[in-house]
Formats: sequence, C-alpha cells, structure tokens
Amino acid sequence: MSNKDNKDTLADKIYELIDYKFKNNDLLIESLTHKSISTNNYERLEFLGDAVLQLIITENLYKKYTNIDEGSLSREKQSIVSKNTISKISLDLGLSNFLISKNIDLNDSISLKNTVAANMIESLIGAIFLDSDYSTCKNIVSKIFSEKLLVKKNIGTKDPKTKLQEYMQSLGMILPIYETIHIKGPPHQPSFKITCKVPLFKEIFESISTTVREGQQTVSKIILDKINEEK
Repeated sequence: MSNKDNKDTLADKIYELIDYKFKNNDLLIESLTHKSISTNNYERLEFLGDAVLQLIITENLYKKYTNIDEGSLSREKQSIVSKNTISKISLDLGLSNFLISKNIDLNDSISLKNTVAANMIESLIGAIFLDSDYSTCKNIVSKIFSEKLLVKKNIGTKDPKTKLQEYMQSLGMILPIYETIHIKGPPHQPSFKITCKVPLFKEIFESISTTVREGQQTVSKIILDKINEEK
C-alpha cells in the first residue's frame, strides 16, 4: 500500500469519527504526530486549536445564555475547555488510537494518556480550521462538544472552589489552604499537584492537573463530595 493510500485510509477513519473529510491529508497527519517522531508534530496545531476551541465555545455560550453575566459565562467556558473535559471527550472518541509516535506507551501513565488525548483533540481542531474555514470548524466542534453545550443548564451556579470557601466561612472556619507543587513537564505543558487542607478533616486532599486553577477546582470538588458523604 502506498503512502497516499495510507493517508487516505487514515482520513477515512477520522471521517467516521468526526464526520469531516480532510482535503489536505498532510495536515491531518501532522495533527496526529507526537514530537517523539518528528519536528513536524502537532504542537503548533495544538496551540492554534486551543484558541479556536475557546472562541467557538465562547461564542456558543454567549449566544445560548443571553441573560448570564460575564463571570458565570467565563466559569462555564473554563469548565468545558478544561484539560480534564477535553481529554475525556478525546478518549471517548478514540483519537489516541491514531497517535503517531515513537517509543510512547500511553498505558504507562494515566497523566500522559490524558495529556496526549487533550493535545490531540486541540491539534485536530487546529487542523480542521486550516483545512476548511471557521464556520465548518465551528459546526464540527459544536457536534463533538454538543453534550457539554446542551446538558449543562445551571450555568449560573458557583464553581467548587467558591462553594467550598463559602461553606467554610458559614462555619466560621478558616478558608481552605491550597499548595501547588510543580511535578514535571515542559513550560508549555506542565503538570501540577494541588493539595488542599481544611479544618474539617485531618487528611490532605490532592489532585493532579495541567493548570493550577483546574487543579484547585478539582480538589475542591473532592472535598465537597466528602462533606456531602458525611452529612
């Protein structure tokens, strides 16, 4: 089978996943290529795709929720485009099955698997944007993220960190204490351990994330769930 046939076959498989057929298969290949195998990898497309994804989600939320304030819209956008959310969507699609890499085993690390999955969906969005136009890319992204855009109704609700802080204040206790530990990763792709202590429990709660903000939200939710369990 020729190289062109291989690219066409891959393009057909991606089409089955996202209902988009690439005109330029080289862009598709680049969007799936890890830096371990080539300098012509998905990192630049990931950078572009991240910006395009944020714009599309922002526009969707702005038009859908006309009476919601900027702060609530911003929190909802961050929830939808968070690395945790997009990595799950990417894994559900099975994008990581098409990763082109060298000596990379995604099963070695859950953190690596989630990071690569998130990177791949962003790079694929960047590739679709370059291969088509904003309108087409928006339609594809809106379909992929339709569940997140349609299911979330209580957009004005407060985020876990705010809820936890307000709960501790209502008890007359000190606010949660968060600490950030930089684990590893290059500057553009760091990994952080976020720990949190509250007077209600002796244990220290923690989460691992690619951003400090996301990690604080995740660990706050863990604590809120623990509080609800013990009520």
